[in-house]
Amino acid sequence: MTKSQRPSWIVRVLITFALAILIQVPPVILLFIRRNAATPSMVAILILIYAVVFGLIIWWAYRVFIKYRRWQPTRQTFLQRLGWIFGGWLTILLGEQLLNVLNYVIYHQTETANNQAIGQLMGSNHIVMIIMSFAAVVLNPIAEELIFRGVVMNFFFKDNSFWAPIILSGVLFTLEHSSTNIISYLIYFYLGAVFAYIYRKTGNIANTMMLHAFNNLVALMALLGTMH
Repeated sequence: MTKSQRPSWIVRVLITFALAILIQVPPVILLFIRRNAATPSMVAILILIYAVVFGLIIWWAYRVFIKYRRWQPTRQTFLQRLGWIFGGWLTILLGEQLLNVLNYVIYHQTETANNQAIGQLMGSNHIVMIIMSFAAVVLNPIAEELIFRGVVMNFFFKDNSFWAPIILSGVLFTLEHSSTNIISYLIYFYLGAVFAYIYRKTGNIANTMMLHAFNNLVALMALLGTMH
């Protein structure tokens, strides 16, 4: 696809900004679900809205991604794909452990503000916990990868760009997560950059979706373990 066939710079920025804002809406809906937990009919309506919003985000981001995709998936065997996913997860695990130690030593924080907020919201209501668990392992990985890897990396760079889209993807992914200090920001930047690197190397966004889902699943199991 040639540069002239792409939207103007302003339009691309506005589309990306709109998607980044939309992905913040589902957590707000969860707050309303928690507040109206005693009213089943309202909860049902809010769950429907939640599903519709996520569906809109995924549909829109997927259309933009497919239309402006620069890198086609490389041919991979099952073992190669598994290697990228497992290797990526180990890379994330080691990097996050180091950054978490620094976060504790420097700022005396045992978890990020984002993880704290997630834990508090999940522990407030069983319905919210079920919805958030499903979203963490299925909906968020699909939506966030389509936005921060699929749209961002393909929208703003040339075909031969490598590190620039990885860095921008990591930065924007960081800004979507609550952080209170530079180490917390680095944790999410590192996470987003690993996802972006794997997508750029393989051209296959399904790899990062599965890695993202697996990483969230492990974190979710650890969180649920502390709540019981």
